[in-house]
Amino acid sequence: MTTDLPSPCFVLEAEKLKANLCKLRYLQDQTDIQILHTLKSFHSREGLKIISEYLSGFSAGNQRELDKLHQIPSTHIHSYAPVFRPDEIKPLAFQSNTLSFNSLHQWECYTSSISTDSSIGLRINPQLTLKQPKYCNPNYTTHLGVPYQTFLQAYANDPKLFQALEGLHFHAFCSQGLNGLKYLLSHISKNYQEILPRLQWLNLGGGHQFTHTTYDTEGFITLINTFRSHYPHLLLYFEPGESVVKDTGYFSTTILDIIPGEIPIVILDTSIEAHLLDIAITKQKPIIRNTSIQQTPYPYQLSGMSCIAGDTIGTYFFEEALHIDDKVIFEDMMGYSIVKQTEFNGIEKAGFRVDEGIAPIYL
Repeated sequence: MTTDLPSPCFVLEAEKLKANLCKLRYLQDQTDIQILHTLKSFHSREGLKIISEYLSGFSAGNQRELDKLHQIPSTHIHSYAPVFRPDEIKPLAFQSNTLSFNSLHQWECYTSSISTDSSIGLRINPQLTLKQPKYCNPNYTTHLGVPYQTFLQAYANDPKLFQALEGLHFHAFCSQGLNGLKYLLSHISKNYQEILPRLQWLNLGGGHQFTHTTYDTEGFITLINTFRSHYPHLLLYFEPGESVVKDTGYFSTTILDIIPGEIPIVILDTSIEAHLLDIAITKQKPIIRNTSIQQTPYPYQLSGMSCIAGDTIGTYFFEEALHIDDKVIFEDMMGYSIVKQTEFNGIEKAGFRVDEGIAPIYL
């Protein structure tokens, strides 16, 4: 571990990242798929340089995210967002190899203006029944992708509306193994038989646990090669997101104070509100180095340094007593945590103005 760190500090372990990337490149080589790194999950420039050496490209949501790739080589750029602003569509399409719209409304509004700039597709919500966390399960919402029955009916009613359609985009997963992908490919093979022959690509989204120790890598290779034998004309894209940086870095913090009590309260030089927003949203309990799931003589409640009463990280059993100035290390913190400190998905901070009009008078 690096010793001369500022505190708090996110630390990327380059060799661990390269180990993940080697696994992903192996999948690419054995199946002729293209794996794109999703900038919304991790966009630190130093890491992107390494990622660009192994994967096929990147996936972005808007110009702010694409700007992260300045002078970083990329073979393929895919753009997708739940909604595009009217003024960003044309320049974004011009910089993208493929682009997916999220709704039929945006498809109808912008297809004709960008079809010569990028290969365009449509995100479909396959509405699969999957056991996965509600906060990241896109199958149960109606605003992420066109419900598949709605799309199929629209296609049947007016095929000319989809003359420019070259790809379909499916993002149905959150931390899924191979069985989830089998389910999705079965859905695609069953429901899009008339459409698949005329397409050029499928984007099978993220949420695949490619770098997890239990992922069935050889099963994936067999599954994809079998699918591609039926549709050899289709390019297959994957956007595994967090899987790229899984277990490749940590978040280092320092103890500023310890408040005595039955369970002492440790105040760290961080805050859920400022640095760990993804933990607050997903209600996950982060893994802390040198702690045990079994009770020990050293329980501590970890808290942030903000003045929000709910700025607490959880109670942990440490292997040794803690002291002021000790380091507390959060494991596996590269995916999403860094990005959500600032502008997640490239979404800009809201503006601020002072209204100097006359205030209403209340009697």
